[in-house]
Amino acid sequence: MSIKKLLLDPKTVLIGVCAGFIIGLFMKPLGAALFPFGSIYVSFLSMCLVPILITAIIEGIAGLLRDPDTRLLFRTIAVYYIFGLILPCAGGIFTALLLGPGVDLGAEAEKSIGALIIQAPVESGQELGVLDFLATIIPTNIFEALSTNQVMSIVFVSICTGLAMGIIESKGIDRALELVETINETFMQLFRWAIVLLAPGLLFLVAGVVSRIDPNTLIALVKFVVMFYAGGAVLMMLYLLLFWAAVRGPLIPVLAKLSNPNMLALMTNNPVLALPVTLETLEQSFKIDRRVPDLIIPFGIFANQHGAVFLLSFLTVFLSQIYVIDLGLQEYIIIAIGSIIAGSTAVGGGAVLIPTVAPILGAIGIPTPVALVVLATTDNIIGPVRTVLTLQANITLTALTTRSSKEVSEPEYCPEITEET
Repeated sequence: MSIKKLLLDPKTVLIGVCAGFIIGLFMKPLGAALFPFGSIYVSFLSMCLVPILITAIIEGIAGLLRDPDTRLLFRTIAVYYIFGLILPCAGGIFTALLLGPGVDLGAEAEKSIGALIIQAPVESGQELGVLDFLATIIPTNIFEALSTNQVMSIVFVSICTGLAMGIIESKGIDRALELVETINETFMQLFRWAIVLLAPGLLFLVAGVVSRIDPNTLIALVKFVVMFYAGGAVLMMLYLLLFWAAVRGPLIPVLAKLSNPNMLALMTNNPVLALPVTLETLEQSFKIDRRVPDLIIPFGIFANQHGAVFLLSFLTVFLSQIYVIDLGLQEYIIIAIGSIIAGSTAVGGGAVLIPTVAPILGAIGIPTPVALVVLATTDNIIGPVRTVLTLQANITLTALTTRSSKEVSEPEYCPEITEET
């Protein structure tokens, strides 16, 4: 096995995280010394992710609108896309409210988390109403939004740009989209180079983060992880049932055919690696016109991330429970809107998500240091759930779009299953 493959092996990444925990817990001075290197690594990843985010959204939307075959599906996809994102958002909020991952953590855990709160006390917040919050998403200066890393504003501008470039009839637009694609490929290559060092990068970062917190805080996060898995499992079952309702046929055989792509995404924590198997499964096992999944799923795993939406909404309510902040209807609407806009197009995971979630936390009055601790220490555990939720959500969107557009007749849709019955 080459060094590159060894470093990218999920077991190596897991070993790096575990080593970071050990160093942070038992060799705190060394962990503190390693933290700056981890921060530099995360900063480089963040540098790559914003251009990838912008170009992926513009290229995906514009490409969909400019292709005569896919333009007809745009309205159907947009409706399912927009209303579909409500599911993970509501799921994250209701899971946190129902199970209370930040409530009754125990005396020792509350004491250690209390120390974190003293270091990063609750902020006054921006006292934003829902309309005020929406107004902050629309930037008055695009370049200021880019320079200050205002993720939701960047997403908004990218969507508007993609829509405009998709309907303008000009030869110059084709050349511009080629440039957009080139920029995307350039920063994706930088990201691929950087991701090779994921294992040591996480080792440095986790060692530094863990060295700064009490072990009881990590124990408190066990409840966060367990409740996240519980809510994610329920959401996953809902997506599977919606998929089954779209394709019809016997429940167990239908869902069994999705086991390979979903297990691959779960085990590798990477939806891109599961993409070829997913496309092949939808085409061969369910006879879905290949053009539909080719359009929806590659774009969706970057710009329709239900797993990240679920995480951001769940995380924000969890942190509000930690800080004992009473959330009203207005705050829940802000969490919902922010999670949908920022989470659906989030790139990366763990500490890299901090710029994405920071505007939502700021609107509620929650500081980001505790969020950094939670995301950095739990991402390798909850990341696979986030990944498989995103993949299955886009698989379900594909099936619903195909059924609504009537591109595939119902008797031909799943012939293998029909024969079995």
